Amino acid sequence: MYEYSIERESIIKAFVKYRIAANRWNLVSEKNLVYFDRYCSRNFPDTYGINQQMLDGWCKQRETEAKRSFIDRCYPVIQLVKYLIDRGDNSISVPEMPTKQGRNHIPHIFSEEELISFFNECDRRVKTASTKEKAFRALTIAVMFRLLYSSGMRTTEARLLNPSDIDFENAVINIRKTKGDIQHYVALHNDTVNMLRSYELTARRFYPKRAVFFPGKGGESLSPSMLGYEFHKVWDSISKVKAVPYDFRHNYAVTNINTWIGKGFEFHDKFLYLSKSMGHTSLESTKYYYSLAPVMADILDNKSGEGFNSIVPEVIPYEQI
Repeated sequence: MYEYSIERESIIKAFVKYRIAANRWNLVSEKNLVYFDRYCSRNFPDTYGINQQMLDGWCKQRETEAKRSFIDRCYPVIQLVKYLIDRGDNSISVPEMPTKQGRNHIPHIFSEEELISFFNECDRRVKTASTKEKAFRALTIAVMFRLLYSSGMRTTEARLLNPSDIDFENAVINIRKTKGDIQHYVALHNDTVNMLRSYELTARRFYPKRAVFFPGKGGESLSPSMLGYEFHKVWDSISKVKAVPYDFRHNYAVTNINTWIGKGFEFHDKFLYLSKSMGHTSLESTKYYYSLAPVMADILDNKSGEGFNSIVPEVIPYEQI
């Protein structure tokens, strides 16, 4: 059990105990509730209990959050509010939240031929651009998507990456602006480091004082919609299959998992390395990718006897990853 602030301790612990008894609790929800409590302590240090201002402040979508991640972060707090209202607390109400839509996208795992065609098209657009500015824009897109493909970073992490976050000497990226503010590090292949170093020299000529590593118009970060637009300009010209930029992250995970098959891997170590590299807050998030690699799931089932759940807890939806 996590430690909560003294002011809200009795309220939250009673709620957690209730949810555990109902078999409707997990570590992800508990961590998010801890983060909510810390938010309250930091922003309302002299306020006892829970009030509407706290709830409304917490239940606001952050710049670095996708809609589903935002809903998932707020879910345990919403349940806490409903729990308190059911027990007679009329001083608070459930914050307004967007409707949680069901998953409608099946992650696409790219074939080698698709990747070659995609990046060849990215490079063609750089070479055939009519102006230096358009060529730089095409170069930014080509380099960013190669980074997403080779590192498994979230699209938000790449969009908001700061030039100072990249340690070229040690081939490491410090991911500071990410989902849930969970800082983590990504190790880079030497080829990726060389690519980023070369891009950095070019970017400095266009935006010497830029705040983000991959600048869009005016030196600002690319918006999620613009990143999607740039992806589909390339992807739709080489394939009819449905795909999105985030699929590079899914592809990274599944590709890594597939390399473990038949090599006598040490499952525990590699599983943890992958989870930490991708910035997952729990192993449940990493576990999702085994559903995209059915051969690995069969191997685990045969070796564990009780199947994957004997090794890792229940899976959560991939949109939380």
